[in-house]
Amino acid sequence: MLNQFHRRIALPGQWLPAAGLLLILPCILALLLDLHPGTTYTDHLPSAILLLVTGLALTLSPLPPDTTKDTVPTEHKDVLAYALRTGALPIASLFSDWRCEVTRQGRTYSWALRILPTATAVATALGLYAVLIDPAGSLFFLLSAAATLTFGLGAYVFSAIRITNARLLEDKLCRQVRLLEVTTGWMLEEPHE
Repeated sequence: MLNQFHRRIALPGQWLPAAGLLLILPCILALLLDLHPGTTYTDHLPSAILLLVTGLALTLSPLPPDTTKDTVPTEHKDVLAYALRTGALPIASLFSDWRCEVTRQGRTYSWALRILPTATAVATALGLYAVLIDPAGSLFFLLSAAATLTFGLGAYVFSAIRITNARLLEDKLCRQVRLLEVTTGWMLEEPHE
C-alpha cells in the first residue's frame, strides 16, 4: 500500500498538481483577505488550509480507469518515461507503437506551456497584492510570491524540455515506422521473386 502511494507521488503528473495547490495557498489567503477587509492572514489560515486539503484530496484521489486502448504495454512504461526524459529512442519502441502515447504526452506539455505563464503571473500578482492588504504578513506573502515564481519557471523549463523530447521522439518514431514498412515490404516481396 505504501509502495503504491509512493509510486503515485513520484510521478510528475501526480506531484505537480499537488505542488501547484501548495502554491495556491497564498492566493486563497489573498482572496479571503480581499473579501474580508480589516482581517489578517492568520484569521483565514484555517479556512485556507481546509480548502487546500480538500483540493489535495481531490487531486490525489484515484482517477477512473482510462477506457481508451493503451498502446504502450505495461512493461514498456518505464522505458517510455526514460525516452521522454532523454529524447532517445530505445529498442523497446520496435515492439509496440508508441506514437499515440508520445503525441498525447506532447499535447499535455504543450497545454502546460500555454497555461503556466499566465497562471504564474496571476499567482505571483495575488501574492504581492496580499502584501498590500496585510502588511503584517508581508514576509509570508513575499516568500510565497518568490516560491510561486520559482515553481512556475521550473515547471515551464521542465515542460519545454519534455515537449522538445516528445517532438524528437515523434519524428524518430515516424521515421522508424517508415523504415520498418519499407524493410518489411521488401522482405515479404523477396521470397516471391
